[in-house]
Amino acid sequence: MRVLLTNDDGINAPGLGALYSALVGSGRFERIDVAAPSKVQSATSHAVTFHRPMLVEPKPLHALAGGGVEGSAVGGRPADCVKLSLCGALYGGDAKYDLVISGMNAGANVGINVLYSGTVGAAREATFEGLPAIAVSLHLNNWDVSDPQWRRAATYAADAIGKTLDHGVIAGTLVNINVPVLDDRAEPAGLRLCPIARTPMVAGYDAQEHPDGTRSFTAQHGMNFGDFETGTDVDLLFQRFVTLSPMHFDLTCDDTLRDWAGFAASLENEAVSRA
Repeated sequence: MRVLLTNDDGINAPGLGALYSALVGSGRFERIDVAAPSKVQSATSHAVTFHRPMLVEPKPLHALAGGGVEGSAVGGRPADCVKLSLCGALYGGDAKYDLVISGMNAGANVGINVLYSGTVGAAREATFEGLPAIAVSLHLNNWDVSDPQWRRAATYAADAIGKTLDHGVIAGTLVNINVPVLDDRAEPAGLRLCPIARTPMVAGYDAQEHPDGTRSFTAQHGMNFGDFETGTDVDLLFQRFVTLSPMHFDLTCDDTLRDWAGFAASLENEAVSRA
């Protein structure tokens, strides 16, 4: 199995290096190619680059990947990394991938937050191309990344990835994996399959007044979801479970199409009468 590994935290992020090492150590994959942004691209969702060239150069992964491991550092967004790789631009026209894995992100991606996430956006791009994809994130307790137990988290992530692949992932499906807080040395409560919470994360901003009369706002870190549904990814992650949430991206509202059948017929009749 040939895998493309990417992320949104950048080519030298510890989460990428640790996950690479864990995936290699699993012995499951024949080859792992790495293409990641040259700098942090968090919360860029599915943005792509169209109006400027993207510099691509070989760069070493974080030391957690092992000595001398290099990947392609892309001067673009996470989705760009996937698009360039899948079309054969980075690793040759014969680069036929079986799976795309994105992560391991510094910070959980659960609930509606999956729509903002560059980590999930990269994996989503792969599903558009008909590949199975897995996004992986680690919940950080206080956003102190000095000792977030990356190696342990990657071990749990690789185990969840292995179980997912053993069960079978349908092409075009994305599985979103979140590892709970580990920086307090606690162990996960287990692995759970669950839906994604539909409640949005509560926004908080720190405001600053400037002498010229303008104001600036900086988003606060934290995971405040207010009320959320029992049994969802937010709920189970806060209970210290590793969560697995399958996702797909058919954007059409089928219920509205059915409800508007009469409206659609009137539009067709109007077009016929004008012909």
